[in-house]
Amino acid sequence: MADRLVTGSDRRDDPQRLVLAQRQVDRQSNEIPAFAPLLDGIDLTGAVITADALHTQHDHAVYLYKRGAHYLAVIKRNHPALHEKVRCLPWRDVRLDHYERGRGHHRDEIRRLKTAAFAHLDYPHARQALQVLRWRRDLATGKLTIERIYSISNCRASPM
Repeated sequence: MADRLVTGSDRRDDPQRLVLAQRQVDRQSNEIPAFAPLLDGIDLTGAVITADALHTQHDHAVYLYKRGAHYLAVIKRNHPALHEKVRCLPWRDVRLDHYERGRGHHRDEIRRLKTAAFAHLDYPHARQALQVLRWRRDLATGKLTIERIYSISNCRASPM
C-alpha cells in the first residue's frame, strides 16, 4: 500500500492531477505514521491540505499548523465526540453559502454548503466548521440518498 500526496482534481483522467509525493506503507502499519514523513520534504507554507477522515488526527493538525499549512479535516464517527459537537451546531440558522445542482454518472445531484465560525472546538487551531448536504437520485432506479458531511478547518474558507 502506498500513501500519496496528490494535487489537482480527484479525477484520474484530469491533466491537473499531479502526484507530488508517494511513500510505501509497511504491511504491519497504516497510513497514519506515514503522514508527516510524506510531507516533510515539501514546502507547505500557505497550502491547504485535505485528506480523508483517517487523517483527522490531532497530531496531523498540529504538524500542519507548525509547517504553516492550513487543513480541511473530514469528521466521521471515528471521532464520535468531535462529530457530535459539529453535527449539533445550529446548522438550520446558518446561511447557505453555496448551492450546486448537476447531472452525471447516471444520477442527479444537489450539493449545499454551509460554513460556521466558532470560538472553540476540541481540535487544534480549528476555526471553522463546514457542512455539505448532498442529495443524489439514481436516474435508473429513482433511489434517493441524502448524506451530510462535516469538516473542520484552521482557516476561514470562502464559499466557492
